[in-house]
Amino acid sequence: MSVYGLTGGIGVGKSTVANIFQESGIPVVLADDVGRQVAAKGSDGLAEIVSSFGADILDANGELDRRKLGTLIFNNPDRRRHLEGILHPRVRDLSQELFRNLEQVGNQIVIYESALLYETQRYTEMRGVILVTASEEQRIARVRSRDGSEEVDVRKRIRAQMDEEEKLGLADHIVDNSGDLQALHSNVSSLISELRQQQE
Repeated sequence: MSVYGLTGGIGVGKSTVANIFQESGIPVVLADDVGRQVAAKGSDGLAEIVSSFGADILDANGELDRRKLGTLIFNNPDRRRHLEGILHPRVRDLSQELFRNLEQVGNQIVIYESALLYETQRYTEMRGVILVTASEEQRIARVRSRDGSEEVDVRKRIRAQMDEEEKLGLADHIVDNSGDLQALHSNVSSLISELRQQQE
């Protein structure tokens, strides 16, 4: 079985591409979902986060308040690294378990969607990396329509991410999401055919 990493910056359309893979019968493991599981109520991960950052990061139900935690680590590289040291090994272990389970039921290809595929070095574990791209203006428009962010804030979030040129240099496959949904479907379908041929 081959696991391909799917990544790209904010607003490029990773989720849409992931959905197209799923519609084509290729399972997708979402790093965000895995991250939520390893920090779920009652988990060792959450216990360690509370031990490190205090019980104030919990909501009234005893679950992780991601907004509060985000405020604590924003602009604090040491705290962010500490949190990543808690979460990333657990995310790696659980995602590997999910990959094994998917292989056991006969899947030939699995997609692992992660915004931080390069930053966490997970790309080195993949058969290949699929990078979704779009122009900065398109990305800003998508994010603003999705969550109502101010343009200046979206630009800051884009700047805070890994450089696009650096990502392009490490990618094995590029999915250009500068066109409409029909063009994106066509691009991803061509890629799926290519990946399936490589499995034969």
